[in-house]
Amino acid sequence: MRYSGALGVIQQTEVRPGIWEETVIEVPVLGDVKQRTEVLSGESAVLPEYSTTTSISVPARGVGPLNNSTIRYITYKNIRWQIASIVDDPPRIVIYIGEKYNGATPE
Repeated sequence: MRYSGALGVIQQTEVRPGIWEETVIEVPVLGDVKQRTEVLSGESAVLPEYSTTTSISVPARGVGPLNNSTIRYITYKNIRWQIASIVDDPPRIVIYIGEKYNGATPE
């Protein structure tokens, strides 16, 4: 299945001389959904936590300031998801996603 979404990437910006701040930018990417697995966990909870082990393959180059250590989230089904792991599979990377992302986002 084809994928079209965005990666949330950390970018360092200098706010004053010598003072750097991390900002999140979204980089649009195209790729393929390789595996789609949805999980409802929390048998003892009234509202179980939703997570997924979906994997998405995207090109490793040509998507702007991309570095495996700077990717914070990926959008899938209009939801921002945490990155569980990233596998280098040149010339692509395979991103495994887990739970919903609740961190910093672009303004």
